[in-house]
This record gives sequence, C-alpha cells and structure tokens, in this order.
Amino acid sequence: MNTLQANICLIAVTLLWSFEVMIHSVIPEGVNPFATVCVTSLISAMLLGSYFFKRIALVMKKQRGIFLKRIAFLGILSATYNALYLIGLEEFDVSSGAFTVSMTAVILPVLLLVMRRGIEKRTLVSALIVFVGIAVALAPAIHSDDLRGLGVMIAGSLIRAVYIVKLNDYARKHDPITLATGMSTVGAITAFIPWFYTTPTTFFSLPWSAELIAAYFVYGYFIVALTTVLNVYAQRRTSAAHATIIYSLEIVFATIWATVLPVDVLESAPLTPHVIIGCALVLIGNLVVIMRRGALNEKKTEDEVDRVMIQTSHPFALFLERLRSPLARKTLLFLALLVVYLVIALPFKVLSVIPGFTDVRPVNMLIPAYGIFFGIPGCLAFAFGNLIGDIASDSLRISSIAGFVANFLYPYLLYLIWTKIRKEPFHLRTVPMLCGMTASLLAGSLMTTAIITPAVAYFYPDVNIAVFALSVLSNTFLFPFGFAIPFIILIQEELGYEPLGRHKVGKHEAQGHNSPKNPSTSSMLTGQ
Repeated sequence: MNTLQANICLIAVTLLWSFEVMIHSVIPEGVNPFATVCVTSLISAMLLGSYFFKRIALVMKKQRGIFLKRIAFLGILSATYNALYLIGLEEFDVSSGAFTVSMTAVILPVLLLVMRRGIEKRTLVSALIVFVGIAVALAPAIHSDDLRGLGVMIAGSLIRAVYIVKLNDYARKHDPITLATGMSTVGAITAFIPWFYTTPTTFFSLPWSAELIAAYFVYGYFIVALTTVLNVYAQRRTSAAHATIIYSLEIVFATIWATVLPVDVLESAPLTPHVIIGCALVLIGNLVVIMRRGALNEKKTEDEVDRVMIQTSHPFALFLERLRSPLARKTLLFLALLVVYLVIALPFKVLSVIPGFTDVRPVNMLIPAYGIFFGIPGCLAFAFGNLIGDIASDSLRISSIAGFVANFLYPYLLYLIWTKIRKEPFHLRTVPMLCGMTASLLAGSLMTTAIITPAVAYFYPDVNIAVFALSVLSNTFLFPFGFAIPFIILIQEELGYEPLGRHKVGKHEAQGHNSPKNPSTSSMLTGQ
C-alpha cells in the first residue's frame, strides 16, 4: 500500500465514521451507550475471528505477552472513547456533533509535542487550519447548556488521540488483522462490564427490533470491523498526525448528510455560513497534508511486519483446491459467495427508501470484488443473492426479473473490462487506474439503473420513478465507489489476494509494490 492508497483508505474510514451519526438516529433513545459499543464490537470480533481464525491462532502462538497487553490497552481506550462520544453526541445536532468529534485533529498534534515526538511543520499548519474551522463552526452553536456535552467530547477526543498514537506505533510491529480482532474483542468485554453494572439484564434489556438489529449489524460490519482493519493497515503507511488530520473530514461528510438527506432518515441541521466556512477550512487543512510533493508516487516500504507476516490459506480455499471437478469447485464457491452476500445484505432490508422496491444496500460494495476476483460464480452469486433478498424481505415483484439481470451484468461488466479486455495486470496503485475504476463503476451503475427503472415504471406506475432511479443510482455507485475501492486495495495490496485471470502482478511489475504473498490461486478466499 503506497501513500496514495493509504490516504484513500483513511478517507474511506472517515466516510464510514460519518455514517455513525445516522446509525445513532435508528437506535432508540435510552439504550445504554455501553450496550451499543459491546454488541457492535462483538459482531466485529465474531466476523473477523470466524474468517481469519487460522491466521490469528498462528500469530498468537508466535506473539504473546506484550502483544496481548497492547491489544488490551487499545481495546480499553477504543471502548472508552466510543462510549464517551455516544454520551456526548446526545447533546448536539448532527453537524455540531461531527465538529466536536473532530477535535482530535487538534488535540493529537499537541499531544505529540508534549510527548516530544517529531511532527512536520506542514502537519502543524494543517492542524491549525482545521482548528480554526472547528472554532468558526462551533462558536455560534455552543451555549452554556452544551458545556457538559462539550467537556465529554473533549475528554473522548483526548483519549482517542492517545489511542491513535499508540495504534500507529503498534500497527508497525504486529499483525494488523490480529490487532483489529483483538481490539474488537477487548472492546466488547470492556463495554460489557459497565453495561452489566448499570443494567444486569444486559442483552435482555434491549428493545430488540428489526431496525435495531440492522443498525447494530451496520455498525458492527462497517463502523467497527471494516474501518478498524483499513485503519490499522493505513496507519502503517503514514503518521498518526497525518491520519488524524484526514479524520477531520468526518465534519464535511456529516454536514453533507445532514443537509441532503430527508428528515425521516436523519435529523437535519442548518447549513449556516459558519458551518460552510468551517467545512471549507477543514478541506483546506486536509489538502495541505494530502497533496504534499511526492506523496502520490511514494513507494511502499517493507518493515518488520512485512518480513515476519504469517500467510496461510483459508481452510475452505484449500478444500476447493483439492476438488478435482471444476464444476464442483465453482458450485461451492458460488454457494460460499451467496452466503456472504446474504449475511451482509439481509440485516439492512429494513432500511427502506421505497418500501417493497428499494432500500439502503451497503452490500453493493461487493460488486467489483465479486466480478473481478471471482468471475461468473461471483456474478451469479450477486444476482441470486439480490433475488433471495427480495424474497426474504417480501419485496419480490415482476420487476425483480430486471433486478436479477442487472445485478448479474454489473459485476460481469467489471469482470470483462478488468480481466478480459484490459491486457495489463489489475491494480489500483495509480491515479489513472483509480479514474478507470471510477468510470467503470459509473458505467455499471448507469446500466443497472437503465435496466431496472423502466421495468418498475411499466409494471408499477404508482411508484415515484425519479426517487426510485436516484436510489438505484446512488446504491450502485456510491457504495462501490466509497467502500469497494479501499476494500480492493486492502485485499490485494496487504492480504495478497489476486484477481481472476491470467495476468497476475509479479514481483517487479509495479513500482513500489511487493508481490502478493500467496499467489497460488486466483480465488480471494486464499489471501489469509
């Protein structure tokens, strides 16, 4: 992962964090904040642990003692600042809450100076600009009644600053996957203790509903599991201060959501001149550190973690490789991908945009990976997964036939472009390749919208077609663009997974890139 890719991953992490405020709006008032931290951290730990169990076991066998202490320390810090944020956010609207969360970008450079650690002048300038942006935006919004919430958020930001500094240190010395899984596990345990103390009935006390389950799974999958893994890997390629400045973009994302989303999805916040100026200054502060000379061409450097990294194949991938029948391998791969699709997709079916027709679909982030890394089995798994999801959520309509076709053709289009038509190895290490991927995602999204929308308009004229088309276009472009690109960077550059096709990336085919560590198979299931 080079610096360009690390910046993309950090921006993706920040984008995911910005959805946190939206998810909180779904969680009923009165739910213990420690309950939310515990349940979502537990979901993350189970998700990562179930897939990477063999890798984690091997790492833990080799590295004990100090590693366990560091995991425990990070997990406690993470659970503590998350709980403080949940408590503090209750005092603010969406926009003001995002600005208070981003105070870490100002506190962390000061912390580094107190710790007598070096920090670039460019980063200090950037932090100062971000600080001015936060001050400008918050000054008119903070009243005497908000001081308690502000104090809680400052305490959370201070703890988070310590967490980021130590995470940056430990990410360079330990296996990131095991580190992320361990932090989620410790976070769940740490949050459970005060939750049990205040509410002994714990899980039985929660007002379980389809919406709450969906909110917790969204939080656990994306806000905790995916962001933690992406964050740890990106932290290895940058500094703590640099990463924290990028985190402040959460202000901008959260303000956008509060402005454009309907009030029944998210509580709106006024877009005042102070907020606009504050967001502009945060953007300028980020450009100062992101666009530094040479950052886009910086080579990936090897460190101790790369040299001692344990790479193992997933047991299911080994099982597939032992099968002699190509049809049997493809069938089992299809079934495995279908299960993954359903596990991710079904919890979100309650987040409807147009009930019975379209909903919020983060599962669309799998479209590029399913097409490029798995080919036909992946395309079929995505199409059948969408169909089964419609059946399970009582959304099966005549127009679902068009949905099936479109959800097969979208990943298949990416499969053709990146493994058949293009003759060079697939990677996302340069700006031209990233632009090409963005263009292909836009083309696939437009194609999907053009296939499904006329079918719905013909069979169901009462449906608001403009809203429907916009929903399909947003789901099929924004999730692949915002989530899939960093996800592919992660699995290819750091976990050693390879895309389907004859053209593999060799040791010296890309500047600054180390060859995948497990090139024995084109299946994504083997990069563990």
